[in-house]
Amino acid sequence: MNTLVIFSGLPGTGKSTLANRLARELRWPLLCIDDVVGDVPENAGMDFWDSRIEILLGLAKAQLELGIDVIVDSVFMNTDRYHAQAIAREHQARFRPIYTFVSDETIWEERITARYIELNHPDVSTWDQVQRQRNHFRIWEPGTALFVDAIKPVEQNYTEVLGFVGGAEVTIKPMQEVPWVKGKYHG
Repeated sequence: MNTLVIFSGLPGTGKSTLANRLARELRWPLLCIDDVVGDVPENAGMDFWDSRIEILLGLAKAQLELGIDVIVDSVFMNTDRYHAQAIAREHQARFRPIYTFVSDETIWEERITARYIELNHPDVSTWDQVQRQRNHFRIWEPGTALFVDAIKPVEQNYTEVLGFVGGAEVTIKPMQEVPWVKGKYHG
């Protein structure tokens, strides 16, 4: 049985750090929203982002159809996570959703600001942009994913992620069934 792992969380919560390491160590393909976005048009609306998520999940589906385990790194804001779960079910794959967050608001803001300054790139989110995105982010229900707090040491979080992904008897509550409307991932 193959596995679909999704890393969900707002920017600056450590999802890419964990996803990259997991992909490298397990040698599983990693699909990242940043790789399918390309040039972001000025004032990119929900339609732009929905079309990119659709492409990303289509690539994940193609890997599962080949019998290949796959890791997907994206914010997974809303119904896109339900569609990912449906794709896993359709292919009888284990679904391993991982939700990353930072429990200390001050530390999170400091990380976002430092990353923005360090990378000096217009596509890197500012704290204000993250807060606007946060207003549209559907909170994960407890028990539906592995919750990973980036305040804890990376090694500790990675050990939890590895155990969750590799565990044959992982118990998570299935998310509710939400009908997917093509092109409407953000509500």
